[in-house]
Amino acid sequence: MENYDYENNSDDVPYLQMDLDIRDVHQIYKSLNFYHEEGEFMDIDEKNRVEACKDFFCRMILEYKYQIGE
Repeated sequence: MENYDYENNSDDVPYLQMDLDIRDVHQIYKSLNFYHEEGEFMDIDEKNRVEACKDFFCRMILEYKYQIGE
């Protein structure tokens, strides 16, 4: 996989769209959290990307809970 500059937000970065239910979102968050805590990273950029993805999925869960009134 090519090394894309994720911070650049340029048009050459491929984007994907997918539909997930909240259980899938929560499972991905748990997996990212485990990898963030227990994983071995190749470099600081990889660790930062995992951290950013974990934060994004956490915000999705919080938004879901807010929307359903939990």
